[in-house]
Amino acid sequence: MTNSLFSLLMLVLFVGETLTCFTLMRLPSLLRFYALSSVALGGLAIGLALEGGGVHLIPVAVAVVAVKALLVPFVIKRMAERSGASLRLVSSLRPSASWFVGIGVFGSGISLALHSPLYQMNNMIQTPALLPISFGVILVGLVMMIIRKDLLSQMIGFLVLENGIGAFSLSALGGIPVAIEFGVYSAVLIGAILMATLSQRVQNLLGTHDTSHLSELTD
Repeated sequence: MTNSLFSLLMLVLFVGETLTCFTLMRLPSLLRFYALSSVALGGLAIGLALEGGGVHLIPVAVAVVAVKALLVPFVIKRMAERSGASLRLVSSLRPSASWFVGIGVFGSGISLALHSPLYQMNNMIQTPALLPISFGVILVGLVMMIIRKDLLSQMIGFLVLENGIGAFSLSALGGIPVAIEFGVYSAVLIGAILMATLSQRVQNLLGTHDTSHLSELTD
């Protein structure tokens, strides 16, 4: 019972912090809530390990917290500070409207998952309740990449999407082998470094992270 309550708490925090990421317009706050959502994802892995005896999920949870909650936010913040980028982020939506859009997108993801053939095969899914949540988070990350106009926000939108994929692997497969998980998180860290470096180059070249300026580039 206690383990189930812990998993439920982590699930609520994961969803709440992900939706908050969708609405924030300042980089430090956005990184903070992304890190908290990653901690909640790690907590979900621990909760599933305690409920189902999946001991292999414990090092996965540690890797999630170490890479996604600590290293990735540090790298992005450090690169932003070095480039002198504005901490104010750019979006097509106002913060108040972002809540309604974010909740609508998340709900659409859940509806899509509930009507998918995969969800109908409950006997083949390790954690059926987490599957619709993972679809919602993936969709939130995808839309975040579309509506944000600066590279830093789009980068974090991609990382939110990746968190949704991680939640999907926990729900559908009960996690994947540890060696593969560590390979995935290494790729996430390297990808974050490369994207942060690209963002710094764009800032140095154009004086802004606003991607709308990139449409003005010609051959």
